[in-house]
Amino acid sequence: GAFVATYWMMQRIPHPVTLHINDRWHIMLIGEEHTSAIKFYSSQFEVVKEDAGNLWLTGKGDIKWHEHTITVYKASVRLDKHSISTNMREMGVNILFYPDGRVTKGKPVLAEP
Repeated sequence: GAFVATYWMMQRIPHPVTLHINDRWHIMLIGEEHTSAIKFYSSQFEVVKEDAGNLWLTGKGDIKWHEHTITVYKASVRLDKHSISTNMREMGVNILFYPDGRVTKGKPVLAEP
């Protein structure tokens, strides 16, 4: 019974798509369920790996997510009017982007290998 309840809950709870960019930026797109909603408008991005809820990317440039533009630079990321920058010592940064344009920066994390 517990397994069935857990499985049912996991199917109903939305899991955001996460963009892992340059082994540094870990951007969770809150409310997004499919990687197909992310469009690249820059030939400077390369998809390294992809699964149902994650995209591992290298490069920089613009990403379109619904009506928002995510711009990736070497030391900063911008969502529309919000800009998040870091110093080069931070190994990884968690950022949450919401469909209404809000941004939350999380704690630094170790970069994935």
